[in-house]
Amino acid sequence: MMISNRQSGFTLVEIIIVIAIMGIIGGLSTLIIGRSLDAYAALERRENLQTSIRLAVERMSRELRHALPNSICVNNGGACIVGAGTGTQFYFVPIKDSGRYQDRPGAYIAPPPILRDRLPVFPRNDDRFDVLSTNAANPINASANDWVVVYNLNNSDVYLGANNVRHPINAVVLKDIHNDGLAATDINQIQFAGNLTFAKPSFTKRFHIIDNNNQVTLFYLNGTNLYRDTTSFANPNTATTNTRLLMQNVQACTFSYTAGNQTRSGLLRINITVAEQGETIQVIHNAHVYNKS
Repeated sequence: MMISNRQSGFTLVEIIIVIAIMGIIGGLSTLIIGRSLDAYAALERRENLQTSIRLAVERMSRELRHALPNSICVNNGGACIVGAGTGTQFYFVPIKDSGRYQDRPGAYIAPPPILRDRLPVFPRNDDRFDVLSTNAANPINASANDWVVVYNLNNSDVYLGANNVRHPINAVVLKDIHNDGLAATDINQIQFAGNLTFAKPSFTKRFHIIDNNNQVTLFYLNGTNLYRDTTSFANPNTATTNTRLLMQNVQACTFSYTAGNQTRSGLLRINITVAEQGETIQVIHNAHVYNKS
């Protein structure tokens, strides 16, 4: 009987071919996975950039809703830019509250009649005025040392101190216009330290309250960072130690402002470009500025 002693296996050539094929497959897999990871990383960068720019624009737009009419100044660290010019920063005065003032002479109907205290507008002068549509449950958000602003027409007068546009409050009290002793039917009365005069009345009979801490809100670009700051009336466009970082990776940021009037809102155009590792996003946003002065 004959016994075969042959053994089966792979030749060296076959092993080399298999290794080469596996190398090609591995290389292609690495390339595909690498491109997928790069695409995912790029998508994540875009999402992060979009999120940061959206939050920054929303923050500025939200705060602009509380801007004192005509207090916005776009600039490059100097004087306000008017017309179609653009700047890398802007500032404005935030308001605490607003209301309507009494402008009718005479008396409220009550036994006995209670005098109506009107806003002191030139040439009248007085040390008080009545606030309409307020009571003990819904008072005006104002206190001593806050400022009353009436018919601010530009972005310079309100920053100049006590003048015919703004005056400091001495006290806010309740006035019993019905002479019934019930606080629920009283209205607020704003009192000043002495007789004074506002230059012009508001067409809408509106006044605004600004805080007593001399605060101005400033947004500005410095390098590739966008900051929010709290500055002063004396130096509204000068950064302070209150600076807070709002956004990074800013390649360009400009602001332009079109003032409003009694029939339309003002408009602040925000143009921001951000970039990170080859990903670039530009957003142009128009923020409406209410102008009920």
